[in-house]
Amino acid sequence: MRSRNGNFPFLFTSLALITTLALKADNYYIGYRLTAKNAQPINETLSISKAMQPCIASNNSPSLILKCTPNERLESVLQREENNFLEFASSQELHIQSNDIVGVSHTQLLNSLTLPTKCYAVEFNDESVTITATK
Repeated sequence: MRSRNGNFPFLFTSLALITTLALKADNYYIGYRLTAKNAQPINETLSISKAMQPCIASNNSPSLILKCTPNERLESVLQREENNFLEFASSQELHIQSNDIVGVSHTQLLNSLTLPTKCYAVEFNDESVTITATK
């Protein structure tokens, strides 16, 4: 169905989907949060969910290539290669929050490191997975 101005209403969405399918990449939202109390980790969360709509990647987006075995899921690859992924993702955006409570008898430090949930294009090959940052 055409809109009043003659354009197709989902033209840009369709083009983004075709581009993503041509690259054979799936899109995932990935986020990470680490909370530490007095320098001891108390909570660590890596969240991964498949995107419902394609994300737009530019040609000069940074990429990370990780080794994987055939039929290995993204979750297991990221758990095994967590340090490499966190270093890659933190180079783009990282939030650090620190709360220090100083009392007469003790000091309490509560720190939080957060990688905001962001969409990544993920392409699986036979022996590797390529993760590309999107906008």
